[in-house]
Amino acid sequence: VRFNSVAGRSVSVDVGYGESREEAMGHPYLGVKRVLVPPHGVAYGPKSAFRYVQIVFPDVASNVKFRSIEAEAIAYPVRYLGSFVSSDSQLNRIWETGAYTAHLCMQDSIWDGVKRDRGRWMGDLDVTGRVINDVFADHRLMESTMRELIGDAPVQRDVNTIAGYSALWITGLADYYRHSGNRAYLQSLHPRRVELLGVMDRELDVDGLFANPEKHKIFVDWSAGFSDDTPEARAATHLELYLAYQDAAYLLGELDDTSNAVRYRGQAARLLAAAHKSLRDATTHTYGTRWQTNAMAIVSNAAGPDDYAAIWSRVLSEVDNMSPDTPVITPYYGYYVLSAMARTGHRAEALAWMRHVWGGMLDEGATSFWEAYDRRWPKQDFHRYLEADNKKGYYVSLAHGWSSGPTAWLMEEILGIHPTAAGFREVSIRPDLAGLAWAEGGEPTPRGKIAVSIHPGFTRITIPRGTLARVLLPVDGPGHTVLSNGRAVPSSPAEGGTRALIELRQAGRYELRQR
Repeated sequence: VRFNSVAGRSVSVDVGYGESREEAMGHPYLGVKRVLVPPHGVAYGPKSAFRYVQIVFPDVASNVKFRSIEAEAIAYPVRYLGSFVSSDSQLNRIWETGAYTAHLCMQDSIWDGVKRDRGRWMGDLDVTGRVINDVFADHRLMESTMRELIGDAPVQRDVNTIAGYSALWITGLADYYRHSGNRAYLQSLHPRRVELLGVMDRELDVDGLFANPEKHKIFVDWSAGFSDDTPEARAATHLELYLAYQDAAYLLGELDDTSNAVRYRGQAARLLAAAHKSLRDATTHTYGTRWQTNAMAIVSNAAGPDDYAAIWSRVLSEVDNMSPDTPVITPYYGYYVLSAMARTGHRAEALAWMRHVWGGMLDEGATSFWEAYDRRWPKQDFHRYLEADNKKGYYVSLAHGWSSGPTAWLMEEILGIHPTAAGFREVSIRPDLAGLAWAEGGEPTPRGKIAVSIHPGFTRITIPRGTLARVLLPVDGPGHTVLSNGRAVPSSPAEGGTRALIELRQAGRYELRQR
């Protein structure tokens, strides 16, 4: 907040910030700060996130005047290059709010939240970074934040001292590399990445199961059983590590480090065998009963298509059925649950859950997405009842990047855009309306923008130069001819004949439909 005084003497002002009105009026996270405004001068309150300010003049005289008292926004300069819009206005607001939440967290580094902790946390960045890659294609902050997170060589501890965050550092780097194609940056981190993998190796037992032998901090989610060294937290962490070892082998291969690529493909195989032996229930085809663990089993590829129906019917289908004793899940891990729902073929159900959770925040007045949310929590003085970070109340952040995941998800699973080679040299596009009347948008790439417009009966796709697009077009069944700009093109059946796979090798705009 900025005070511009025209008074002839100094003026003291007490300032209390709040992300909610109730926080500002009675429980400001920063406390009440005394600001001394010089005669005919300008002074500032603290730099922090707020929507409300309580201002008290403890010793003001009647002749003290201000030219202005105003809020000053501090924003990292980016262009909104990615886009999403659909027939559902609530989903459009969710996309916009997620993008804005990620933008708020882009300051001198990519922070977890702009009130608290205002620090670099890899779990947060694994979600926020996907939004930044998809919407802003900003490289400077992504690269500097990833570099700061791993630290200087030699790497001797986990990222943020959390084993799962080491895993997410590798998966986040792989996602960034697929989006940016910056091989020089990948090369610059190569020695430290190998050292980090060595740290992760030491946390496995002889069978390749994550065992946390040194009893380090474990964190998966702010949910019962996931923020301490529990069997459930170890299981989910193991699955995060399995995904990381797969991405590590990919990245090592990209740099022609053949020996380490072979080693970590082998390590990934060990972790998969350990997951099947110790974590997967062979009778139920699930990984326990919790949403987070089963979602990561699917996202990491530990659970295969033969497990999808069971995991959906026994676990993930219940994510929207809230009973009084159902455990809480944060919007952060909600992104992985949404991704798992899409992988199992339940995008429409994922959209319904998105409307209830992220749309629920909007219905309660959110202008950026909160660190935590549960529909069962009281609505009156809502901020008082939020729970995160093993705390409750006004401490909890109302602008937290880890909750921005739906913005990336809508581009990944409705527009269907997934880079499959560095710098979008290759891309998979699987458009899916999931019950919407229409949807369209686009994603920036180093080669130009990819645009997708989906309507019943046809899809328009624009591909930049130098990109090979593999498109999975919805069809009514096998045997249909696919038309591209009115001409028949080769295709092959996919997904049991419900999709036709075609390749677009030349830059241009294509209208695709079945005949």
